[in-house]
Amino acid sequence: MKTTLKSIIIIFIILFSLSLLTSISYADSAMQYFSEGNSLFEAGKIEEAIQSYNKAIELNPNLAEIHYNKGVALFNLKKYNEAIESYNRSIELAPNFKEAYLNKSICLLVVSKFEEALETVNKFIEMSPNEPNGYTVKGSILIMIEKYEEALEVSNKVIAMNPNNQSVLSVAYSNKGYALVWLKKPKEALEACNKSLELSGDNLDAHIAISLAHSSLGNYEEAVNWCDKAIKIDPNAVEPYINKSNYLVNLGKSKEALECCSKASELNVPQNPVYESIILTNKSAALIFENNYEEALAAAEKAIELDPKNALAYVNKANALNMAGSYDEALSFSDKAIEIDPDCGEAYGAKGSALFYLGRFDESIETCKKAIELSPENIILCVQAYTNIGSSLSEKGMYEEALKNLDKALELPSKNAKAISIAYSNKAYALIGLEKLEDALECANKAIEADPSNVMGYSNKSSVLMRLSRYKEALECCDEAIKLNIADYAVYNNKGLALESQGKLGKALEAFNKSLELNPDYKNAQDNIQRVSTKLTIRRVLLIFGIFAFVTAITIATVIFIVLRKRKTTVQSINPPMPEPFLNYDELNQK
Repeated sequence: MKTTLKSIIIIFIILFSLSLLTSISYADSAMQYFSEGNSLFEAGKIEEAIQSYNKAIELNPNLAEIHYNKGVALFNLKKYNEAIESYNRSIELAPNFKEAYLNKSICLLVVSKFEEALETVNKFIEMSPNEPNGYTVKGSILIMIEKYEEALEVSNKVIAMNPNNQSVLSVAYSNKGYALVWLKKPKEALEACNKSLELSGDNLDAHIAISLAHSSLGNYEEAVNWCDKAIKIDPNAVEPYINKSNYLVNLGKSKEALECCSKASELNVPQNPVYESIILTNKSAALIFENNYEEALAAAEKAIELDPKNALAYVNKANALNMAGSYDEALSFSDKAIEIDPDCGEAYGAKGSALFYLGRFDESIETCKKAIELSPENIILCVQAYTNIGSSLSEKGMYEEALKNLDKALELPSKNAKAISIAYSNKAYALIGLEKLEDALECANKAIEADPSNVMGYSNKSSVLMRLSRYKEALECCDEAIKLNIADYAVYNNKGLALESQGKLGKALEAFNKSLELNPDYKNAQDNIQRVSTKLTIRRVLLIFGIFAFVTAITIATVIFIVLRKRKTTVQSINPPMPEPFLNYDELNQK
């Protein structure tokens, strides 16, 4: 993220405005208002100072110095475009008023009109080729238009002049630091910035450049610390918040990053659409890590609208489209980012992801290698690129090679939990391919531990548990993902398999249908639905047959019972009656 150099602006504008206090005769009423305006300005009463300058202009509109100092006051109120108008009027009245050119160039720099700013500061340099101030501002502008070699040359020229003003020399060193950061020489950049702070400990830009250097070295915590120091120097500076949001994303602290983006947007002035574009770009990156793809896409589109040359905005739009499943569109916007900035490693990273999802694995591998080559200092990008390479190799059945790349991803000192989790998930997948199930289970657990919202972790874990015949645990794993509301088609498919293994075919069919609903092209779910439906049909047929057989058996048994019962009754009726017991005479007489 490139930033303007605020400290130099304050130094020059205040310096020249005060020098004018003794350069004008206060002979008439206009001069009295002018003098009054200067006194109010010195007292910090900027609005009142402008009112006095306006009264002076009403009385004498042809005095260049009044317009000039009004421009200074307007700048302090962050009314940069109005300040430019005042400087233009001053130049019209006094074409050789060199300080007006310098201050105008600074305002143009702030409102991101870099080419015009460069043209204006060059006019100042033509008038004062031996003054370091112009070269210092020119260095700032060259950084913003990404002419880093020229910026470094100009900064070294100022340092060689060895100006008496330590503040100006300090800015020259911080400019040098900026240039060295973008020339991918972060250690040399730190040396230059430390020299800048020795000369002026409150140089805001030196703090910002140091944070950039640390981020280039992958020291994101230290980068955040330097942003916080910069914020203490100037709580209203937008640049530290913009950069801090970027570093927080790399640390996986996306919620904090979003807060920084909101603060940066609050501080940003409406006249600077480039800054707002960068803020929205960082916001979209944070939203992607929050799995909020719709808002991420909207933020990236707004960033592009504000600055069509913002390559990273196209990258983030591509990343959001990848996550939303629009891979062809993602590929198109990745290519657009590369067209804008052929050296943008992040663009190749997004393109590599799109190619992977499109099944173009060989192209994905080569593209991700290009991303690593262009941006080896971007740790999170390299983690993602190595992960994509590993994933592509796994899809090609080259599991051993896949593991080598996935291990490279995990060896990098990334603090982004989501990126680490995805790498572990893909490593688990490769290990499943090698039938190293216990190792795969360990990696799946690490993926879930790093990021409990990573559905791939649950999907791979449940797959491993199924292969280990631990069906109950596999079902619990799937249900946990569903409970977290992160389950995808693969999780529901695995749940169906676990339920099927337990003989719960009806519930298994429900899970497979849910899987197919989430991904209508998922062939595994289609095959599983067909198989389980067949099983259920057979089960129903067998059940009906069983019921029929049971009813038939009962019917037969009942008939047999009735027949036997009837037969028994018939036999009893044809038997002769038993004779009465014989009674002998004696017994009879006794009766």
